[in-house]
Amino acid sequence: MDKHKIIKARRANIEQYLKGKGEVLLKEGRQYKVKEHSGLVVSGNKWYNHTILKGGNTLDYLIEVEGISFKNAVEILSLQNLDAVQMDNKSNIRNIVIPGRNTNDKRVIAYLVKTRGIKVEIILPLLKQGRIYEATGSHNCVFTGIDEYNMVRYVIQRSTLPGNKIKFEAEGSDKKYSFSLSGTCDSVYIFESPIDLLSYLTIRNETAIQNSHMLSLGGVTDIGLEYYLGRNPNIINLVFCLDNDKTGNDAYCKYNKKYSTRVKSL
Repeated sequence: MDKHKIIKARRANIEQYLKGKGEVLLKEGRQYKVKEHSGLVVSGNKWYNHTILKGGNTLDYLIEVEGISFKNAVEILSLQNLDAVQMDNKSNIRNIVIPGRNTNDKRVIAYLVKTRGIKVEIILPLLKQGRIYEATGSHNCVFTGIDEYNMVRYVIQRSTLPGNKIKFEAEGSDKKYSFSLSGTCDSVYIFESPIDLLSYLTIRNETAIQNSHMLSLGGVTDIGLEYYLGRNPNIINLVFCLDNDKTGNDAYCKYNKKYSTRVKSL
């Protein structure tokens, strides 16, 4: 198949495509909510459905949502007079591989509450929002990182099996959007992993950290921190809650020095 046709199909404007089918699009910031499709949001040539936890480009939409074959989907989009969305470093969104959600989250709840000792009242709202869920097949615990439009841009999985410490990021994950919980005050608490973050919320006095931002780095790299501070310029206090080992201590010393001229580090 013609490579140029495929590229054109992927870059086709999904907003125009859906409007051409009679769909009603409701403006929400820089994206649109599709009125008759629960959880579906679109922007340019990108879409994400919060109900089925899947997203991608316009070609993916025809294949994944409308059930059209790859060949026919390419032909349909190539023949329609749809604007091609210009891609650059700022607008390009990776095609992240998002695992499907199991029919229930029982194993994840048991793992987080019984094995890790996290309060169930902390977990339940995140399960409802799709920020945490149980992967189909593997039953791994999935943590999602979202962008400013609530689209999933980062996924990290952790095994729920006893004694199994396997954890990994999904293909296409963008570490700039590592797992975080947004706040309203001028402080951000920084952790290595999502479970560290949830554990801290469990053991600390909630009034002491109320309205604070919570950020997991997905390790000790500061890619997520750098970007989070850029998105939240009101933050002036960094509270590092890294592991008390050489890796964590070295990272703290490095970042305390790096960010001390911009914010207060604790």
